[in-house]
Amino acid sequence: MNSNSVFLLIFCVLFCIFVSVGVADNVKKSVDDNRDDNGETNDEAKDESLEVPSENEPNKVTCSRRINTRLHEIRAATRNQYPFMAAVMSDHDDYICSGSVVSNGLILTTAQCTQQSISYVLLNSTGAKKNEGGALAYHIIKTDRFPTFSTTDTDKDVGLLYTDKFPPEVASKIKISDYRSTRNLVDVEAIGFGLNSEVGTMKELQYIGVENRGFPIPMVDSRDLIRGYFDCIDTKVVTCFKDTGGPGVFNQELIGIVVKGQTECIKEMTSAYAVNKKLVEILPTYTFKAWLDEKITKNEEKDPVQLVTFPSMPTASASRRVISYQGTEGKKAGDGKKKKKKMRRRGSILLHFITFSGLFS
Repeated sequence: MNSNSVFLLIFCVLFCIFVSVGVADNVKKSVDDNRDDNGETNDEAKDESLEVPSENEPNKVTCSRRINTRLHEIRAATRNQYPFMAAVMSDHDDYICSGSVVSNGLILTTAQCTQQSISYVLLNSTGAKKNEGGALAYHIIKTDRFPTFSTTDTDKDVGLLYTDKFPPEVASKIKISDYRSTRNLVDVEAIGFGLNSEVGTMKELQYIGVENRGFPIPMVDSRDLIRGYFDCIDTKVVTCFKDTGGPGVFNQELIGIVVKGQTECIKEMTSAYAVNKKLVEILPTYTFKAWLDEKITKNEEKDPVQLVTFPSMPTASASRRVISYQGTEGKKAGDGKKKKKKMRRRGSILLHFITFSGLFS
């Protein structure tokens, strides 16, 4: 072995020893860096590198919302704020659903509402209670539904209630919107009774501003609906929508009917993170407007007494007008009185006839 080979061998051995010592120092330094003053291992760095979101941790998406929006929390309506609103009630004075006055004696609601055990509607009321101050009750004469409605078809969940006629001082009617698409509709107000009420409490008239995210999703949900979401607002008002049949309103016009609500409530919300809370599904009026316009026209041809159109208000004398609804038992009693009166009239006529005939016998 020559001198060159020996020199090369010695260099290789020294290089290997140098590398081994350097690696050991680095390992020791790394371990020391991950120890605290008490000699315990600090797993913070390891946790940061291996951090995996928990399944129970909310997906914290930062809110981004327009400044000038109609989005707002649930609010209580004042008297005459929505003079077209109707509360649909049962024979036992239980609240069933909401409706909107679209003509004198004609209430727009859902078809599913018309299939319930309904008896009368309350107008001029901020609470779904028969004896609530100023509430006026009108008997439901008959119902009607969109021709192609089926119990599983929310696309055509449209119904009409025909009631006793009421004076123009009692209510206003709401104009049916001429919108033919919801793509440019950013937000809408949804109105109803007892949106966040507890079981057993009176259902008060309330409203909320929601954001429209109603674009159909091919192969998933292609229904033509306004999907109202509530999001990115600082509020501690309990938020849900326990009602159907009421109106979706945009620019003081009826843009649709609430066909589905949300019974699961959230107690509070923050503007920091999005929660994507879906509250309502609203069926746009343009999907049934031709049918509804025909019904309104026929109804108004028979009745010359027209109502003012919202936002015009009925006169204040309506609150002083006393109109009572007797219900089923009261109606039967009234029919019995009419029948007795008619029998007495017939008996009187027969007696006069017998007396007149006796004059010639």
